[in-house]
Amino acid sequence: MSGMQSLYVGLSGIQSNSNALNTTAHNIANVNTEGYVRQQVVYKDTAYNNVATTSAINTGQRGQGVGILEIAHVRDMFLDAQYRKESGRQAFYENMYDSVYEIETHLGELDGVAYQDTLTGLLNSLNELTATPTDQTAVSGLVQAATAFIDRSKSIYNGLLDYQNTLNQNVIDITDRINQIGQRIVELNERITKIEAGNIENANGLRDERDLLIDELSTYGKINVKEYANKSVYISFENIPLVDDTEFYQMGLETIPGTDLVEPVWPALGNQAVYNLNVEICTEDNTDVGGLKGLLAARGSVTPTFETLTEPDPDDYVTTTYTDGTQNPEYIKAQAAYERYLTSEKSSPLVVAMANFDKLVNSVVTQINDILCPEKTVTVGGQEYTVLDTDKASMAADGTYGVELFTRNYCDRYVATTLSDGNTYYVRNDISTFGNASAYTVTNVTVNSEILQDFSKMPLHTAEGEEDYDKAKAMVALFDQDLLQYNDGNDSLTFEEFYEQMTLDMADRGSIYKSMADNETTLANALDSERQEVMSVSSDEELSNMIRYQQAYGASSRYINVITEMLDSLIAMVG
Repeated sequence: MSGMQSLYVGLSGIQSNSNALNTTAHNIANVNTEGYVRQQVVYKDTAYNNVATTSAINTGQRGQGVGILEIAHVRDMFLDAQYRKESGRQAFYENMYDSVYEIETHLGELDGVAYQDTLTGLLNSLNELTATPTDQTAVSGLVQAATAFIDRSKSIYNGLLDYQNTLNQNVIDITDRINQIGQRIVELNERITKIEAGNIENANGLRDERDLLIDELSTYGKINVKEYANKSVYISFENIPLVDDTEFYQMGLETIPGTDLVEPVWPALGNQAVYNLNVEICTEDNTDVGGLKGLLAARGSVTPTFETLTEPDPDDYVTTTYTDGTQNPEYIKAQAAYERYLTSEKSSPLVVAMANFDKLVNSVVTQINDILCPEKTVTVGGQEYTVLDTDKASMAADGTYGVELFTRNYCDRYVATTLSDGNTYYVRNDISTFGNASAYTVTNVTVNSEILQDFSKMPLHTAEGEEDYDKAKAMVALFDQDLLQYNDGNDSLTFEEFYEQMTLDMADRGSIYKSMADNETTLANALDSERQEVMSVSSDEELSNMIRYQQAYGASSRYINVITEMLDSLIAMVG
């Protein structure tokens, strides 16, 4: 080997170890930087010179020193994939548990002011009424309890409705964030590809940013990541391409018909829904991954009332199909709401709670009203009518037929109508002054303003003007009757039992979701700890490397000094 070649060997050692020292210093400087992945110098042999072959085993090769093969970006892709899947599953169950916690908070089950106390207050006021039905103090107590019952019911339902709207806004925000991440990853793909195209320079800082974004993306949905040979990445979201090299497929939003709720869709695929929530959610099939899916599952795809719980009966409509072949839009809307409830019921504790809560309020309201204003069916001119049963109805203090305690907004319970038989009936009315179907839903019902203004309008007198004890006792007896079924179960329940069943159902769901969320948090943290052992910076290890590279740098310097002194001696000897 010539003297000059020997100098190059030493110089390669100085250069390589100098780069290694710089890399180590860079690692130490970023020990607390979020998302930073440690970099590691990988050495390689430089090219060999072939000289005359002296034997079969001696090829006469002479090395030219050491070089740097790459500055490795130290990650374990298997651990990355496992961590990202489990963090997505953790986010799913965290959102599901949060929805149950919110329901329990609104019902007052977490702060000691339970809704059941409101039911008990209404029952107690009715019990007071049984002693003196026409006593103004007792009637006033009932009106106050009824008002408190309606106000508390509205407050709870509207609170749940506001929470559903909050979840809906979160869906919008996360969809926007997913699009931002996808667009940024495309930009990073382009920059990383350009920088690393010649294998001369690395783009590890940009890789760190890209990997951090992919980690965040994994919390929103099920992803699959693949790196191409040109160093760009392909990412699918719920098995649909989101990023492909420098192509980004935006996620859109579409309003669910008949609601104010939105769902994520793929515009490039004809607004195909991102998620199929009809599929059973289970860990085995990996259908329980992603915070965005958790939000959608918790929110549901319908804003329900008690009417949503049952399939609409065509007989309840004047017609379901018009003569021109078009269907009644009200019937279509009701059918669609029922079908969306069936889908949401599988996963959404919020939708189940809202629907059953309204069912409870509707039952309390209608059962009390039906006692105060009993009804019967009459047939006149071949047509059936539901009318006030004047033979059983109680009277107000002034001798007129009494009014219902709970009324619907902009809708009278009866319309005095003279039918074809010449008689006048109080015909049941379910159409509001705006021409829409009107039901006793929690958002549509209030205490009758006539009774609020004049307690004597409460129908608690007999036709003879006596106190009607039977009506008061009948209203109390309602609370002991099995009038309801929870989620169409087989067991009939009282009002209080129904409420208890609803709270137990929410508690059971919450316990399951919390257990799953805690387990996934533990698993995700364990996987992240393993990842950090691979990719995070260890100060002790980096300081050890620094000493090693410094010593190697010093050895290369001494080697050059020895060669230099040898050359100086040779030059001096030959004059």
